[in-house]
Amino acid sequence: MDKKPSKKTFFICNPAAGAGLAHERWSELYDELIVHNVEFDYQFTTMPKNATIIASDLIERGYNRIAVFGGDGTVNEVLQGIMKNSKVPDQLELVLIPAGSSCDFAKKYPNSKSNIELVLSDDLFAVDIGKIECNDSNGNPVTNYFINNSSIGVISLANERFTKNTGLFKYIKRWNVDAAAIIAGIKAIGQFKPIPCELQFDEEEVHFTEITNITVFKTPYFGGGMYYNVETKQDDGNLTVVLVDRTSKLKLLGLIPALYAGTALNKKPAHHRQCKTLNFDTNRNFYIEMDGESAGYPPAKYSILKQALNIVI
Repeated sequence: MDKKPSKKTFFICNPAAGAGLAHERWSELYDELIVHNVEFDYQFTTMPKNATIIASDLIERGYNRIAVFGGDGTVNEVLQGIMKNSKVPDQLELVLIPAGSSCDFAKKYPNSKSNIELVLSDDLFAVDIGKIECNDSNGNPVTNYFINNSSIGVISLANERFTKNTGLFKYIKRWNVDAAAIIAGIKAIGQFKPIPCELQFDEEEVHFTEITNITVFKTPYFGGGMYYNVETKQDDGNLTVVLVDRTSKLKLLGLIPALYAGTALNKKPAHHRQCKTLNFDTNRNFYIEMDGESAGYPPAKYSILKQALNIVI
């Protein structure tokens, strides 16, 4: 028997997003939903990867409008659940409501609607999804997806530290996201070593080099207020890649303010290009970051699913 699609909006809420501030923000939105007579259900996440399980279950139950209330990491977890069968279900609509420390996708739409206006909106935009084929921690093949960006190198190392919501760092994130990102970046630079690697863009020849970082993205914003000043389109079927070549730790420290100013690509070690596929390999067992979450470990193949997901805007 075919499942009958539900007209309800189901909210997947991460109360720990924004270093815990999302719980308070959800109470405000909840009251607005009641006032506007919105037909909805919701569920709080209770542990890492819980949003993936919830999203997968919702797809099985026939929900075709899912709202994500959290940060980039929560959105990414939901995306993995949606893509469980390697394909976005027909008629699915995703509402992204920024409630975390860093909401990179929302920065692409600076004149976006309020939270309740987003929930009530019928305006859809089909966006590309990035795909990463790599290995898990045991060396087994794994496929993951991203909507914003993915990094390998000093930025992914900094992201590992930035996503930790423990001790004093949790309170620093609640006080100032950019300060937390800078602290995480400085710590990562202090212990980072350049990565020898093989790169292949599309069907070009393999290129051997040493890098400090590689970022593959659809959205040029990351880590709070940092961004690559590159014009990107969410629906053009292309990946943008920024490479930072091997350089000194002192010059890396100089890149931090340049990332906030959007001038990092004016620096000599940094350059960018576009492609549809990218193969990356290294003899280092280095963490691959995607939208604030772990994707796995090299070797990695990046590709694009053009206009694969309908986002409410």
